[in-house]
Amino acid sequence: MRIKSYIAALAMLLTASALLSACSDVEEHASVSSVFTYIEPAEKFYVPEKTASTAPSTITAVSETETESETEVETTTVTTAETTVTETTTTAETTIETEETVTESVSETLSENLYKADFPANEDYVKISGRTFTQSNGTLILSNSLSSAEFAFCGTSAEITLTSDCSGSDARVGIFVNGKRTIDTMLTEKTTTLKIFESIEPKNCIVSVVKLSEQSHSYVGVKNINVVSEYGVIPTPERERRIEFIGDSITCGYGVDAPNEHYNFSTETEDASKTYAALIGDELDADVNLVAWSGIGAYSCYTSGDEPSQWKLISGIYGKTDVMHTSQNWDFSQWQPDAVVINIGTNDNSWTREIAERVDTFGRAYYDLIVQVREANPNAYIICSLGAMGKDLLPEIKEQVAAYSSDTGDYRITAFEFDMQNGYTDGYGADYHPSAETHRKMADKLAPFIAELMNW
Repeated sequence: MRIKSYIAALAMLLTASALLSACSDVEEHASVSSVFTYIEPAEKFYVPEKTASTAPSTITAVSETETESETEVETTTVTTAETTVTETTTTAETTIETEETVTESVSETLSENLYKADFPANEDYVKISGRTFTQSNGTLILSNSLSSAEFAFCGTSAEITLTSDCSGSDARVGIFVNGKRTIDTMLTEKTTTLKIFESIEPKNCIVSVVKLSEQSHSYVGVKNINVVSEYGVIPTPERERRIEFIGDSITCGYGVDAPNEHYNFSTETEDASKTYAALIGDELDADVNLVAWSGIGAYSCYTSGDEPSQWKLISGIYGKTDVMHTSQNWDFSQWQPDAVVINIGTNDNSWTREIAERVDTFGRAYYDLIVQVREANPNAYIICSLGAMGKDLLPEIKEQVAAYSSDTGDYRITAFEFDMQNGYTDGYGADYHPSAETHRKMADKLAPFIAELMNW
């Protein structure tokens, strides 16, 4: 009992000390009104306010003088759907109970202010962006393109254990440290552990785990975060602005990393972080949420035949979290955007082909899509866009926008026209999709339009 009381008291003392000291280059005057303080300009990092007690409960301080005589050697077995790991470690007792599983967290004192500990990827420790869900074993599943988990810490090392179902094409994931991509890899195994940061001295870090490939293929699961740090990990704060993008392969970043148009689809050349949507989010300092699927349409997916292809339509995907891996409906109340950009119609045009009856059919489906988006986002400004790879259906889209406003009196909706891509000057991605340069030009045109519309 004496060691447990001592550990508890020491933990409280060191927690307070860690929060007060943080890293040596953190500003002395932490904001009282905000949980986080943003440090500029060199090392962007968020630290808890000095009066808050936000150190993770998994971190346990152990007295160096009493460790040898009074701590126990125990064997911990962690079982998940993917793998079972058994390890022997010297540790004080630390257990986190979640709603559906019990996670053992191994915590170890390395020096006076540094601790090694495991953390789950939940909202207590990471900022979760995009459409995601959590498996019963606590693994956070990044589903859609650009979905991510982001956290901040001050320490000397970090590693992340990722999972994937490895079905169909492999998932592509990017790890960004302080805004710089340090790892870009394909998840070819069910479980992968990556060393993402290492330093001799403690450094301020923001780590982002970003799914670069699309929902229609394998997922990226964030299973565990292990850091050597001063106070564990904390979520970075939400941005004040939010934009949702609904689209097809263009919005997914299909083939953006392919050398030229002669390459076919591959998740290896998809990169949602290079799309116009991601670039606009950075330009306008907004969090973004992508709901996109290659080949999809409002009434017909891409087809070379005379019959519409309706195996997956945006209307069936929009209300779901991830139609490939879970039956969960998406809870729109948890993330309401300020603006929604719809970029749908390029694939419908493969079926409509300027045939009047088909264009009318598309128009009715597009009108229904507007209604669906408005019901889910009652306060957002809706921007109905088309272009880049073809704009034959833009006049019909404009007509449906006008009809919707006339019918409902809702004028927080407008149409937007992208410039057509120019592959001769800007190159092409796979299968004649937009290149990175074309995405940049798309962002350069739409970003100021949104800023003016929203008075940002």
